[in-house]
Amino acid sequence: MVKVTIKDVAKRAGVSLSTVSRVLNRNPNVDAALAEKVLSAARELGYRAGASHTAAQRPGQIALILPELRDSYYTSIAAGVIDTAHQNGQNVVVMQTNADRDTEAGYVERLLNSDFDGIIFAGNDGSDLLERFPALTCLPIVVAVRRQVLPGVPHVYSDNVSTGYMATKYLLRLRRRKIALMVNFWTNDIRDYETFLKVYNSPAQGACTAFDRYTGYCQALAEEGLEVDPELILFSGFTHEAGYASAQELLSRPRECDAVLVSNDRCATGVLRLFREQGINVPDQVSIICFNGGLMSNVVIPSLTMIQQNNYDVGVHSAQQLNELLHGRPAHDVKIDVSLVIKGSTALAGQST
Repeated sequence: MVKVTIKDVAKRAGVSLSTVSRVLNRNPNVDAALAEKVLSAARELGYRAGASHTAAQRPGQIALILPELRDSYYTSIAAGVIDTAHQNGQNVVVMQTNADRDTEAGYVERLLNSDFDGIIFAGNDGSDLLERFPALTCLPIVVAVRRQVLPGVPHVYSDNVSTGYMATKYLLRLRRRKIALMVNFWTNDIRDYETFLKVYNSPAQGACTAFDRYTGYCQALAEEGLEVDPELILFSGFTHEAGYASAQELLSRPRECDAVLVSNDRCATGVLRLFREQGINVPDQVSIICFNGGLMSNVVIPSLTMIQQNNYDVGVHSAQQLNELLHGRPAHDVKIDVSLVIKGSTALAGQST
């Protein structure tokens, strides 16, 4: 005989696994009609809780989907997930997509047809996850890093609006007025400002951290009576090479800049290298702030002013919220605070180092 699982019950009842878990664990907050629907499906399928342990009865196995592990941003998130899951007696399988949508799709399909109890999704940019994988509603899931990706599920993310605002505001205090912003997307679907604005002004806005950082950037400029200059918006990547190429493009444009905002310290090293080759002094002529940094931000010369993101905490809270779902308890969004760390790559305009 084929063993009936709670996934089978969820599919028959047309509800999520977390709902089935709550019903089977007699959670009093479940709607009575919905509970009866689940119990009816369980009876029809001959489900026996003793024969198939629920998530609340066993440690379980969860999956973490993310773009890459070469960046300290995601390794810190993974560490937070793994440490917290271990405390809960859970195993974590890390799945690296290399920012490839087909690879990501393959992982999701695999998870939907396996014995995994839940997913922490920190995958590629975009808000179409439910459109591509409607069956995800039957599996407990938490979205990490981004917000507004899946309706009705918990999202754990850094305050990226404040990230963009805080960095831009500080540069403005340093009398920088021509601040370039390097916008980064994992999927590289957006490569020009017109397309960027079209997606930015759509419901997909919250699904990409780059949009939130742009919002903060615009807010800080507006407070100083400044408008966004499209010539100072560039579309880059997350690597040293991408930073170098974007700095080349920036210098080739007719508009001068006196500050640059970049995604991470790897990208910033590429910008620093190009500026050094061209005889541009950092931080006197051009100041640089990166939105996220690790050890590299301390060892380059000059050291990099950055927005400190508590990525480990993103992982911790993601695992905690998923654990709530697995035990049939309510889960919620968590927004993680950020802070400005001032180092050697920024200085008051006009002052030599």
